[in-house]
Amino acid sequence: MPRHAHLDPVGGIAGDMFIAAMLDAYPENQPACWHDLQTAGLFEHVDVELAHGKTQGLAAKKFQVSLRKNPAKRTGRYADIRQWLSESELDFQIRQRALSILHLLAIAEAHVHGVAVEDVHFHEIADWDSLVDVVAAASLIERSGIDAWSCAPLPLGSGLVQTEHGALPVPAPATLHLLTGFSVWDDGDAGERVTPTGAAILKHLFTQDDGSLMPVNQRKAGQVRTVGCGAGQRRLATRPNLLRLVVTEPLQPLGSSGVIRDEILELSCDIDDMTPEELAVSLEYVRASEGVLDAGFRFGVGKKGRAVFHVVVLCLPTCEASVVACLFRETTTLGMRVNTTGRRILARESCTLSDAAGDAGVKVADRLGGRTGKVESDDLAAQPGLQARRLRAQQLLAQVET
Repeated sequence: MPRHAHLDPVGGIAGDMFIAAMLDAYPENQPACWHDLQTAGLFEHVDVELAHGKTQGLAAKKFQVSLRKNPAKRTGRYADIRQWLSESELDFQIRQRALSILHLLAIAEAHVHGVAVEDVHFHEIADWDSLVDVVAAASLIERSGIDAWSCAPLPLGSGLVQTEHGALPVPAPATLHLLTGFSVWDDGDAGERVTPTGAAILKHLFTQDDGSLMPVNQRKAGQVRTVGCGAGQRRLATRPNLLRLVVTEPLQPLGSSGVIRDEILELSCDIDDMTPEELAVSLEYVRASEGVLDAGFRFGVGKKGRAVFHVVVLCLPTCEASVVACLFRETTTLGMRVNTTGRRILARESCTLSDAAGDAGVKVADRLGGRTGKVESDDLAAQPGLQARRLRAQQLLAQVET
């Protein structure tokens, strides 16, 4: 079943906070995570511990890394660390995630220092504890089975942080580069809230295959399945220094009726300066936008007695940003109303049925009286004659189990 995880960075996010929250939510993944750290060769140089802790009176897990006696010194060159990870015996998907997080860090460092990515030389990131964070985070993300993520706005912090380059403003330049596209707020407290590793983990979670950033701040309706809290190492004056992870799954059917509850967004606007032909074409593009469930309009009367189109678009909450952008691009509206509305739907699935005329898509729904289906109209369109189309649909639906 699909899982959605929402991150509440109450005190910010660092690699150790993310790992602690993930292990608090999924304690059964700890042995596998420790095994991955061993496989990567990290236990030759460090010891790790998941401890019980508190922050401002709230219980939370703490992930702690301690160096063993006389650990080997790692080279800080990105190319060398990448090669070390690439040659490890980690499972392919976990290794790729770790390499992705490391590459995002390298891109950010290259940007702020004005060098090529291959010439990046890490400082703090080359430490063993940072490499532990990268590998452990990759392991836990992959093993969690979480399909989608969202994140509340991130606290910025303030002041200076000590680095190999001297005192730098908070957030550190590389961190701030990684946070491009994320929502932030000024929490008013001094100190670092988001570390470079924490920012790179976030960037990895929200970067799509084409390199674009997926919507970040959209929670998803569902049933809470597990909650994890990871504590940071320092004490904050005004609030708990923790990262909370809330995992939800889709809402289950109501009783035995087969009705599923969920929430969608309704975007609406009034338009009085487009022709019906223009709006019809524009809404075709809106309907094709990812996450759109329905789009239409009705006629009405607006200000100054003008005829207006009342446009209504229904979409998934996670796709709000892209659908809003599409509406602004395809119509003349200057603004829209956004409402969250509940809906009740029947459990359904799509399948393909075949007959002598070829394949046809069918939507099958579970009802109290049994399964019912409807053949896609477009797949019947090539058949001339209304009665012939109805007959073919009837024959196809006879294949659906009731």
